[in-house]
Amino acid sequence: MCNFVSMKQKISAANHSVAIFFLLILLSFGLGYRNYSQMKLRIISDLNQALRHTVLQHKGKWLEVDTIQTYSKLQEAMGAPVFINSSNATFSEALSITELKDVSGLSLHILKKNDPNGTFNEFSAGYLVSDTLVWLSAASDTSELTLSFRGYARCPATMLFGLSQQTIPAILLLAALLWGGFAFFRLRNARNNNDKKRRKELITFGNLSLSLQETCFYNEQQARLKLTPMQYTLMEMFFLSSSHLVSKSDICQSLWPGKENAEETLYTLIRRLKPIIEENSNLKITTDRGRAYGLEMRG
Repeated sequence: MCNFVSMKQKISAANHSVAIFFLLILLSFGLGYRNYSQMKLRIISDLNQALRHTVLQHKGKWLEVDTIQTYSKLQEAMGAPVFINSSNATFSEALSITELKDVSGLSLHILKKNDPNGTFNEFSAGYLVSDTLVWLSAASDTSELTLSFRGYARCPATMLFGLSQQTIPAILLLAALLWGGFAFFRLRNARNNNDKKRRKELITFGNLSLSLQETCFYNEQQARLKLTPMQYTLMEMFFLSSSHLVSKSDICQSLWPGKENAEETLYTLIRRLKPIIEENSNLKITTDRGRAYGLEMRG
């Protein structure tokens, strides 16, 4: 009963160690992903405010009739949408995140009102883009045209990861790795100690060992012998005898108390047990003048 309780405690401790390890891992990745996502939203918000500031400051220059008509004629001549992407000093200065100033810019696009084929330029992966700011021209010459502005910043995943607060997730990940290593070595040492303890409790004869605690026999490779309860009890009697010899009468009385003519049953038991012992050890079952059975080392 004590061994069973001890085993349950060890299994429970192992399960708790694994649970704590995965909890720390989940907290680390969960918090890291949250910080990463929040940083992404913060950058987009910064691009939005910088875009509004820049367009309002330069609307007089960008929304002049001549400027809009020039862009429109260029688009008609090319027969395709015209996108202008360039860095802008005002836009860069309006950004509150310093790391974005050298990797950001503005995108300008001319659209026709109610044009179903009007499209916005797409940015490749690794870029973050603001919301689109659309400015309608009130001038009669350009009333059918619309200017759209977007701010963008080249932010690969590595840059986003570096800008987001990853100190606590990194600490949690380190704690998970340290805990995992500690738990692994602790469980391994406990297993080694259990193996040593079990070896001390073994009764060995030849290369066969009896564990009274586990009620089983081990061969030289530490594999359990598959024995029936009767076979185990008989082998246990051989091992517990100082001479490894047990009389037939004692065996019959122990295995089949009160049974008459039990020697035939004993003979059958011995006959089936012999090949198992000889195949798994350097021992053999012998007969002592027909009065007893015993174990001997094979020559």
